[in-house]
Amino acid sequence: MIAAFWTFALFTLGLAAVVARGDEPSVDAFFAGDHISRIEIRLVDGAADRLREDPRGYAPCSLTIDGDAIHDDVAIKLKGFAGSFQDLDGKPGFTVNMDRFRPGRRFHGLDKFHLNNSAQDPTFLHELLGSRLFLEAGIPAARVAHAHVFLDDRDLGLYVLKEAIDHEFLERHFDDASGNLYDGGKAVDLDELLERDEGKNGVPGADLKALVAASHLEDPAERQTAIDERLDVSSFITFMALELMSGHWDGYTTAHNNYRVYVDPASGGRVRFLPHGMDQLFGDPAAPILEMPPTIVAGAVMQVPAWREAFRGRVRELLPLFDANERLLPLVDAEAQRLRPAVTAIGDDALAAWEESIADLRDRLSARDEQLRMQADAAEPEPVQFDGGRRAMLAGWSPRIDTGEAHLEESEGEDGRRRYSIVISGEAPCIASWRVAVPLPAGTYSFQGLARGEGIEATTDESGAGAGLRISGGTRTDQIDREGTWTSLGHEFTLEAPATVELIAELRATAGRVDFNAESLVLVRLTEP
Repeated sequence: MIAAFWTFALFTLGLAAVVARGDEPSVDAFFAGDHISRIEIRLVDGAADRLREDPRGYAPCSLTIDGDAIHDDVAIKLKGFAGSFQDLDGKPGFTVNMDRFRPGRRFHGLDKFHLNNSAQDPTFLHELLGSRLFLEAGIPAARVAHAHVFLDDRDLGLYVLKEAIDHEFLERHFDDASGNLYDGGKAVDLDELLERDEGKNGVPGADLKALVAASHLEDPAERQTAIDERLDVSSFITFMALELMSGHWDGYTTAHNNYRVYVDPASGGRVRFLPHGMDQLFGDPAAPILEMPPTIVAGAVMQVPAWREAFRGRVRELLPLFDANERLLPLVDAEAQRLRPAVTAIGDDALAAWEESIADLRDRLSARDEQLRMQADAAEPEPVQFDGGRRAMLAGWSPRIDTGEAHLEESEGEDGRRRYSIVISGEAPCIASWRVAVPLPAGTYSFQGLARGEGIEATTDESGAGAGLRISGGTRTDQIDREGTWTSLGHEFTLEAPATVELIAELRATAGRVDFNAESLVLVRLTEP
């Protein structure tokens, strides 16, 4: 017990050395302290209507902080995407800009900060765990605290308070803060990323497209050299290892989502990746860390043997950070003790549900620790093998829920067929899937399988409708249209260069069930370049 306490103390103190240069003392003290701020938001006349009509636009409000510090003319807007966004009449997330209407004003040294509703994290601790893991490993990350939030006298409950990744954040973490900062939080990879938050260097996105072009070069030696000139490879390997080890399935490495990119002038314009949106960490204790990732930069880096070896070495170096008994569980217990009075004030039901979620998190952290040690020493995954008919069986499927609530299960049906099932079980609309990442050479392929649906009430978006098969980033036109009947599905795609592709068997609906015949899910190679 004593050893655990001192390990936790050293872990916490170690963060102070990592946290940024040039901070005002109040900023460091605020994030290092154990105080839960009381933040009262009072919207000015007409602001509520403005936020209902345009949630992403700023509206004026006043803030009362801890009962005595009152700030007028503060800018506030709603935040969050699928799964976390709630409107003004629910429990909305907020972005607060202190100096938009009054330049130079700060909150504990912060120009801008976020109040996350933690809709997808009942523990209120995932963001904090992720932030501290990345900071401890030397990767800049937004620091985290907590706040009890009121909106026009309505008690909204406990929130996660995060510093914004903005120019001041860059000044705290980089020698030169004049570079371009990009927001990658809308499920796009670098080839589509143009939303520049900071910096005015060149055409927006041109620096990122240069890295994309380098990642697609056919000659391996040329590709490695070109990537090394445009990417801080060492930092990216650590970033990638941490995302995978923490089970950040909704980050850049596996989903090209929830990330920031800084083009650092001090390193010759090399790209640095920064973590974001870490409210769903450690969801699957068995999440793989050695599969080839499907995103452009991660896939290209992992295909270079020397960098792949460096990645595996970095995973082994980072294992102590994920030691459950010595590191993570003492941290969770200490933070839970700090938050418990605030949760208790919400009510008995909220406290019981929160206590259960904390117990579940502790179990997942222990299981993840064990899994990481096993995977760190595992053999390299075997490449996909095509038979004489150019068909490859697919194994290693992982479940995933993007929005809503669903039950995903691998089982054997009454007909003896092994199946992957998705059943919508609660909050809708729901997007859920079974996924596997497969490294492939250039060529044209067909992803095929049998599926059967029951009671599907399909929803439609840019990726497809109802139940079907596709690849990550792809759009499908097929879906199950015969109730209770096994239906053949297929999705054809072409790779101009070698790449890792994520195959997806999914359901997009407000209700219903789909079963995918596991033995029928195959990849057929149609042509070679």
